[in-house]
Amino acid sequence: MIPAVVVSLVATVAAADTRVGSFNSDAFDLSGALDRDVAPTHGALEIAIGAGYTQGVGGAGGAGSIEDVTGPGGSFELQVGARLSPGFSVGLYGTFARFQHGDAIGEGGRAHAATAGIQAMWHARQSRSLDPWISVGAGWRGLWLTPKDAGSSTLHGIELARLQLGIDYRFSPRFAIAPVIGASAALFVAEDTMTTDGLTAVHDNRLNLYGFTGVLGRFDLGG
Repeated sequence: MIPAVVVSLVATVAAADTRVGSFNSDAFDLSGALDRDVAPTHGALEIAIGAGYTQGVGGAGGAGSIEDVTGPGGSFELQVGARLSPGFSVGLYGTFARFQHGDAIGEGGRAHAATAGIQAMWHARQSRSLDPWISVGAGWRGLWLTPKDAGSSTLHGIELARLQLGIDYRFSPRFAIAPVIGASAALFVAEDTMTTDGLTAVHDNRLNLYGFTGVLGRFDLGG
């Protein structure tokens, strides 16, 4: 009886060892599902829509400092570009942001900003679903400040440089979603306040810096 039990146990262990040896160690490896081959995009019209968090510091002309007149804000972004090659595109961008009022504006005040410009974008892995990219641009920046019980102020300036970093996850060759971080440097050159008659030159030459983090959805049309 005992030898029969021993033989049965040995056979069971051997069978289990055979099953372990044949087990597919990649069965739960999701890397292939996340990072897979995708047809590269070429000659397409690209439209991207994004939103996220933004905040700035620096000079705001006669209004003082950015951090005194604005707080954290939410930003909406639109990009339109041409994919000249699988790895390179050029296009236009525009943003609109609404900020919490700063202490210098007080309760009931409003602060808005907008930008527009041109940019170039380079994609690192054009044929993979995980595609890191970097974009560099420059253009115009505007800021509107409206205290509750005082006259409004408008500032216009040059967005000297705008940098964004993201990683596209390409659900298909035509659609991708990317987490994005970015920063820009701008200089206001003209302002219109309740103490001026129309636009006048800004004598505060301090740079203003803005940070951004959010999500961008990209659609490729044609190509």
